[in-house]
Amino acid sequence: MNPVIGLCTLEGSHTGANMAEIVMDVLREYGIEEKLGYFVGDNASNNDTLIRHLAEAQVEANRWYNGSEYRLRCVGHVINLSVKAFWFRAVDCTLLQHTIIVTPDTMAAWRKMGPWGKAHNITMYVLASPQWRQDFKRLGGDTILHNDNATR
Repeated sequence: MNPVIGLCTLEGSHTGANMAEIVMDVLREYGIEEKLGYFVGDNASNNDTLIRHLAEAQVEANRWYNGSEYRLRCVGHVINLSVKAFWFRAVDCTLLQHTIIVTPDTMAAWRKMGPWGKAHNITMYVLASPQWRQDFKRLGGDTILHNDNATR
């Protein structure tokens, strides 16, 4: 198992260029930028852009790096998207990456919960975007929002 060497907060949009800058900073901090190898990420297009920017940075430093060869897709994420597409009969699996799937029945159940349902809806809205989470953190201080799961 490989250790996590950097877990940085990215301010602003999660574009491939912005993420590449953070990744390169971490690699430079540890002095391992020349050891860049395989990169595992979900299917988001910004990860493709991230790899392209990392490859360009390597070429600029006279190091060979074939980003398309070393870009791997997280199999867990691929399976998750496939199952969701099957369950919800989604035509385009890529839409599921950026969509909170809410059925009319779910919305009706939330509305019956009154203020708790509204709080839940607001929480889901905030958690749907890294930028909204950052805005909430700026306004809410140490308050942390969590997704629903079996223990909450």
